[in-house]
Amino acid sequence: GIAEGAEVALVERLRLAHGEPVAHLRNHLPAGLLTLETAELEETGLYRLMRSAGITLHSARQAVGARAATAEEGQRLDEPEGAPLLTMQRTTFDDTGRAVEFGSHVYRASRYAFEFQLLVRP
Repeated sequence: GIAEGAEVALVERLRLAHGEPVAHLRNHLPAGLLTLETAELEETGLYRLMRSAGITLHSARQAVGARAATAEEGQRLDEPEGAPLLTMQRTTFDDTGRAVEFGSHVYRASRYAFEFQLLVRP
């Protein structure tokens, strides 16, 4: 939903639980969408910051998978190269249909699980 070559902001975070790395998150946002301050991102979530900026999140397209860790990912996540990682890619849209985020995340399969609730409509 963003033109090729358009400027974007990259937010890169290492998520910890009990002092251990559990996920490496890379989020691309359209340039100028919101002001991103490191201190704010350390205190609250990205989606909360978007809502605070008046962005109404509406829907997302998400794909979950798995693959082996690269050497760099293994080092970052304290796992050996080749260790299983869970992967997630998500594009999030606001209430006007504009893409407001593309996330590409990897999670330690040894420390993380995805849980989903699916709604079935008649």
